[in-house]
Order: sequence, then C-alpha cells, then structure tokens
Amino acid sequence: MRVLVVSHLYPSPGVERHLFVHEQILALRELGVEARVLSPTPWVPRILWRDPRQKRRGRKPREALRDGITAEYPRVLQPPRRLLFARLGDLAYRGVRGLPSLKAGGFDLLHAHQALPDGALAQRLAADLRVPYVVTVHGADVYQHFRLGGAVERRAKDVLAQAGAVMANSSAVAGLLAGVVAPERLTVVLNGTTGLGREVAPATDYLPGEPLVLTVGYLIERKGIRELIAAVGRLRRAGRRVSLAIVGDGPLRDALAAQAETDGVADAVHFLGRLPHERVLALMARADVFALPSWDEAFGLVYTEAMAQSTPVIAGKGEGPEDFITDGVSGYLAPVRDAGALAGIIAGVLGDPAAAAAVGEAGKAAALTLTWERNARLTLGVYEKVLRPAP
Repeated sequence: MRVLVVSHLYPSPGVERHLFVHEQILALRELGVEARVLSPTPWVPRILWRDPRQKRRGRKPREALRDGITAEYPRVLQPPRRLLFARLGDLAYRGVRGLPSLKAGGFDLLHAHQALPDGALAQRLAADLRVPYVVTVHGADVYQHFRLGGAVERRAKDVLAQAGAVMANSSAVAGLLAGVVAPERLTVVLNGTTGLGREVAPATDYLPGEPLVLTVGYLIERKGIRELIAAVGRLRRAGRRVSLAIVGDGPLRDALAAQAETDGVADAVHFLGRLPHERVLALMARADVFALPSWDEAFGLVYTEAMAQSTPVIAGKGEGPEDFITDGVSGYLAPVRDAGALAGIIAGVLGDPAAAAAVGEAGKAAALTLTWERNARLTLGVYEKVLRPAP
C-alpha cells in the first residue's frame, strides 16, 4: 500500500519537533505501508531570513530523507497573520499540483494531519489522483477552527465530512465531531509515545529533598498554570512544604511570575524555561507529582512521558487524557479552573507517598500500552476499511 502523507508539521532536517507524524510513518512501514511525505512550506523572502523562524523555513531543503522516508517541502504562498486561513489549503494546492511526484501518481490514498490546511489540500489532490483521503484530527481542528466560525469553520467541517475516514486522537476530540462526521467513518486512534520503555535517571541535583510539583507546557491560559500557582499558594499558606517547577515559555511568563509574587510564593515557583528533552525527562523522574490541569487538551504527550517514569500525574477532568488515566488508579483528574481541588489532590499525593507510588506504577503500566505499533495497527485498519470495495 502506498500512502501520501500531507502534513505542514512534518519535521525538516535539523528540526526535532512534531515527530509524531514521522513516528507513525515508521511504525506503518513495519506493517508494509510505503509512505511519502508532502510538507508545504510558506515561501519566505530572503530579506526576512534574519528572523529565526523565517530563517528555518527559508533554509528547508526542497526534498530530504529521514530514516528512509522521503519528504518534499514545496514552497507555497501563505498570507501573514492567518489571513485567508480558510483557503490556505487551496492556495497550497496551486503551488504543489504540478510536482513530478504527484503527476507520477501510484498512491492508494492520502492521509492528512489536521483538517486545515492539510486536509483541504489533500481533498483537492485526492480528487486529481482519484483516490480517497483520510484525516487525523489532533485537536486544533475542533478547539480552534470550529470556534472561529465563518469560512474557517465551514471549510474545516466540509473537509472532514467529505473524508473517507476521520481519526480523532482522543475520545474527547471524537465527541466534538458528532454531527460533522458519520459515526461509521470516525475512529479514535490514540497517539503513541516514543521511548516509553526507557527509564531515565532522576535529576537528584534539582532541589534535593524538596517536595516537587513539575509542569511542562507552553505558557498560555488554557494550560492551567495560573490555577497551579494558586494551588501552591494555598498549600504553602497551610504550612505545607512544596515547590513548583515550570518548564516552558510563552506569552503568560511575566504575568505568571507576577502572580507568584502577589501570592507570596515567588520563592517556591521556579521558571526553568525551555530545556533539552533528556533534562525534562529527568525532572519528571525526580518530581513527586506532574501536574498540567489544562483544558482543550486533545491528548497530551507530556502526561504519558511523565507516567512512563512512574511519576503520578494530574490532568484535567473531561479532557483527552481520560483515555489513558483512570482517576485515583493510574493518575488523577482535577476539575479545570479549580485551584482548590488541585491543591487538595497535590496535598493527598504528598501526604501519602505509598499510595502515590502505587498510582505512579499503575500509570506507567497504562502509558506502556500507548505504543506507535498500536497506533499504526489501528491506522492501517482505517486505511484498509476505506480501500475495501463497496459490497
């Protein structure tokens, strides 16, 4: 089976972000799927290459090989600041439809990641190639594109409604697709997690002996970091020793630091910024609890990474992580936007180390089931169903 994967998020040489699409392709290859990647890249005038992000885009090769997988990075026109966002896939189509690899054909189906812009591009290309297309919804499609309304919502819903199949990366995301995608064409396919069987030595050098809560994420409102700082403030005022380490950066960085100062816990809240992945894993292994009480959370790779280190985790109730966290058994689920409930759960974890350790071990067992092999087998099943001749 030959599959053309369409993803603007696919990593390019020297960029080690958004590896999930590549990991899925490698696992599918083990099952006999031959994949090629089409990763449209916004064209950047050389005068703008001084900006680090634009420089990375400008220096992308037109084609590259990663672990034996061929990826093309054709340049396409993309208006700035999400102008004409509903039409980005259609604009990209004009720039890629003449590629020799597409004219050669030979693909059995197209697999797009996200409805916009990749799904819209796949929809147009699939019509030319006369093959079906499928879409994996990673969360932005329903949490952002649907909420924008207007042309963006209409185009995203049309792409998903016309797809041969749609794969949601969590039950929470699938629930939001009701009425958009027919149930028989919708499948929940949880992401895999790379390196789950590899234990990392704890970062014992970091605040030795101090009860530690760790969080990792982009510092924006929906990640629930405000509530986490407020929870630490409640615990400290109640006389409990605890520190909070925040890994990551983002637009709320200064506001969160000001909040910690106002709450009187600036000495207990540590902003570590962006760190190498190995160091993050070591901090996860060191922490007494990992907490990210976010909402609009489609899946959450960081939870599974922390769980794989036997660290008990706290996620938001009603969000994507409910697919692999059973409250009080393999982790904890806290009501979002509720600092009091969060403080209570953290206090319980720190107050009963034996129970927390049992939850951590159960969490590790749950995380170890989320392999890319499992993901690939489910994905292949969707491919085969779409390609199966109608009775």
